[in-house]
Amino acid sequence: MRGAAALAVILGSGLSGAASAAETLSRIPYGGASGLPPTTVEGHSGHISLSRIGGAPVLLFAGRFHLYEGFAVDEVVSPVSVAAFLGCSRLLVTQAAGSLTSRISPGMWMLASDAVAFPSRLSRGPGWPRTGESMRGPLERPDGAPLISERFASAIRAAALSAGMALAEGTLCWTSGPVYETAAEARAAALMGADAATMSSYPELIAARREGLEAASLGLITNQAANVSGGRTDHAEVMCAGGAGVRSLLALLEAYLLDAGPR
Repeated sequence: MRGAAALAVILGSGLSGAASAAETLSRIPYGGASGLPPTTVEGHSGHISLSRIGGAPVLLFAGRFHLYEGFAVDEVVSPVSVAAFLGCSRLLVTQAAGSLTSRISPGMWMLASDAVAFPSRLSRGPGWPRTGESMRGPLERPDGAPLISERFASAIRAAALSAGMALAEGTLCWTSGPVYETAAEARAAALMGADAATMSSYPELIAARREGLEAASLGLITNQAANVSGGRTDHAEVMCAGGAGVRSLLALLEAYLLDAGPR
């Protein structure tokens, strides 16, 4: 697989079906030779696929890792390291996300203009550094640098337009999980300027920056957060909504890859 694709895509909750629906050239399960640990969360099937979409090769990571599962930070971002080792120059991270605003509804896709971490939860994941350990390193945003490549984001916008896919844009907020945000937490995140919340992607975006990859983040809005809905969210709801986004994601990737071609 090394040098076979310029684009790598990490598929979020419910979106692993995109790897099954695309033409598969080769596939390696997580664990063993892949250099990645096995996945543990439902909806993250756990394999790397070299696929062909829009006539061009793309590396699809069907499944990711989260701090709340107990993985160390380097394990959480290991797909980024593998993508860089395999010669990819661009990384698209996809994720299920809960909308923090009524202007972005479930079923929509949100292209992240930036990403932030929710401070009150930074110490909660079992994979987070222990008390007294340095917080510098894999999860420190490097020099305040932008995590999102505007050039790559512009290409995603053009592909969405070509595919007839409406895109919202906004700031993505990361929490370590595993529980969904309370209404109070969601309101606080919205006051920070966030438009949607997720339990993934932020560490991967930082790792991509460190690896020198151009990165973009595309979130499928699977639910309204508690500050908007007034109710609770469960994983089954997120999974169901995520599966419904596979077709539109493939259409966007096809439009992007048809325009970009092999690089």
